[in-house]
Amino acid sequence: MFRFENHIFFYAFAILPVMLIVFIWYLYSTKKQLKKLGEYNLVKSLVPDVSKSKKVTKFILLLLGFSSLILALCNLQTGSKTEEVKREGADIIVCLDVSNSMMAQDLSPNRLERAKYALEKMIDKLQGDRLGIIVFAGEAYVQLPITTDYSAAKLFLGSINTEMVPTQGTNIGAAIRKALEGFSKDEEKNKTIVVITDGENHEAEAVEAAEEAAKAGIIINTIGVGSENGVPIPIMQGGQVAGYRKDKDGNTVVTKLNKEVLQEIAGKTDGIFVQATNADIGLNAILDKLAQMDKKMIDTKMFTDYEDQFQWFLGLALLFLILEFFISERVSNWFRNFFNKVTADKKSTATLALLTLCTIDATAQNDKQLIYEGNNNYHSARNIQAINNYREALKAKPDNRKANFNLGDAIYKEAMGVKNSKNQNPIMGMKPDSLANIMFDEAAGQFDLISQTVSDKDTLHRALHNLGNCRLQQKNYQAAVDAYKKSLKLNSKDEETRYNLAYALKKLKEQQKNQNKDNQQQQQQQQQQQQQPQMSKEQAEQMLNALKNAEQKLQGKKKKGEGQKVKTEKDW
Repeated sequence: MFRFENHIFFYAFAILPVMLIVFIWYLYSTKKQLKKLGEYNLVKSLVPDVSKSKKVTKFILLLLGFSSLILALCNLQTGSKTEEVKREGADIIVCLDVSNSMMAQDLSPNRLERAKYALEKMIDKLQGDRLGIIVFAGEAYVQLPITTDYSAAKLFLGSINTEMVPTQGTNIGAAIRKALEGFSKDEEKNKTIVVITDGENHEAEAVEAAEEAAKAGIIINTIGVGSENGVPIPIMQGGQVAGYRKDKDGNTVVTKLNKEVLQEIAGKTDGIFVQATNADIGLNAILDKLAQMDKKMIDTKMFTDYEDQFQWFLGLALLFLILEFFISERVSNWFRNFFNKVTADKKSTATLALLTLCTIDATAQNDKQLIYEGNNNYHSARNIQAINNYREALKAKPDNRKANFNLGDAIYKEAMGVKNSKNQNPIMGMKPDSLANIMFDEAAGQFDLISQTVSDKDTLHRALHNLGNCRLQQKNYQAAVDAYKKSLKLNSKDEETRYNLAYALKKLKEQQKNQNKDNQQQQQQQQQQQQQPQMSKEQAEQMLNALKNAEQKLQGKKKKGEGQKVKTEKDW
């Protein structure tokens, strides 16, 4: 037997969800701040010694320590000494209906849960009485033999549901007979049965079973749950109403309270009938009836002394809190020291593999250092140096997508500077717009590579957004629209992407409109050419002869005027 001495401290567990929410908010805000500094995965790699998993581990230890401290304050006590004592009380067996009709929701949240809640409150008010629980539907089963262990009664009560009895129906007679079997064979004056049901589809033997109880001197009190008007029986799936039960003809089944049969059962044994409501299920009236019964002295064993067990939970709390204190948020150097120690033994076969790992690690550190230098140059507007740093990082580690992303950013930024420069003199033998277009294309290639190889949604969203920007600057509006749409699928809340998409769509429509206009003009010209009349062979010969005659006259004029200056209106 165990109990908690200070139940009031259980309310402190409500702080745990608050602590969890605060911790999640802390992780989110930290990530948001890092994103402001640059590409998230890149910035995170610049502080490799910070471990997120260790933060989570420390928080879990903190929760465990706090929970153990609360349990220590509640002071678990275990019974250490029992004595046989005499208690005055009655024997009560509750017959609880668990048929499907008890799922009807005319009582909140439904008939069965409302009845269970009221029974739990009734158990808290019992003093010296013994309690048993029987569940029934088409058949009846003993859920809890008659006992004075109220904690066990609550435990069994909580597990009751409509799936406990395989045979459906409402066999009240079987429940009453099962209850009669559960009583001891001594004096009957202190025994009572409480039947909680809607009386739906009762068997004819229910009244006969009540008569048997009356002969044995056992009182039956009945509580009717439900409405007389009737409500449909819901079918629950995942805690939600998925439909309502129907009969074999497809009609919705309506369950009604059968008040008459419950009144008749109670009347046979001088018991009372109470109709349950949301405000009062009727157990208070039953308890008042029980108080009027002649009770007998019951011999029972009870714990009269308890030992405190709070020290175990206090020790656990201290252990968890000490572990949380000594665990650092940084990555431990233990593995690095271990590898250095092992690599000192050159005769070991494993040493070669470890040396290879160390070489790879050195390369990784090299490319991270280059990315770090590139970021400094990028934020200092030294784009060319940043581009060189990122290219060197990719040479050290070709699959470093952070370097690809930042290289694309740096090239795009430099291309914008070239395009918007006031000095439009040729650069490297090329016009600034042409050079900028080539640079935009290279930056787009970096972002396109990331979109095909990276799975992180945030990185993909930003890469596709930047790809759209590159295509927008190249006036490839269709490609820009496609990239922005893919980016919005990954993050529909990005207003900048949404604005850029709207702008790209507008420019695409204008471009298509101009193309359609040019196509129409070309078609009109072709139609005009086709509509011009064609000369016949005779007309062509006449024109040719006329040209020959005109040429001969012109030659004659040239000979006559040879050597003479022709005066013109303007000679400059």
